[in-house]
Amino acid sequence: MKRILLAALLFAGIAASAGTTPNEKVLKAFKSTFVNAEKVVWHDFDDQYQANFWQNSINVRVKYDDDGNLLETIRYYFEKDLPPIILSKLKKKYPSRTVFGVTELTTQDEVNYYISMKDDKNWYTVKSDAVGNMEQTDKYKRAEPRD
Repeated sequence: MKRILLAALLFAGIAASAGTTPNEKVLKAFKSTFVNAEKVVWHDFDDQYQANFWQNSINVRVKYDDDGNLLETIRYYFEKDLPPIILSKLKKKYPSRTVFGVTELTTQDEVNYYISMKDDKNWYTVKSDAVGNMEQTDKYKRAEPRD
């Protein structure tokens, strides 16, 4: 019974924070920047609003302050959406690896790409800045069966 009550309270808390509507400044800034946003869900966190949505088949998460200033953008996508300069340098530096997915983090100061890659034995994370300076940040042994 305690588990059911705990689960119900947890669900109620999540539901209460999801689907909120931001203030007019935030909504105006969002609509002018992300014209083609689909399936938008808003979350209210103390002094920030977060929108999760899809735009052009890319999963996007953005954060705004109360004044409608865009603080951070996180985009999740695949190799085909990487900027050509990054993709070119990535293929040259890691020719035997396959790109699995990309997380792009943009703040007011910088843009970074966290690129998940794999080969026959390992998973890797490669971090790149906007001009293609790259470093491998993680390496894990693959656990799935090999083909």
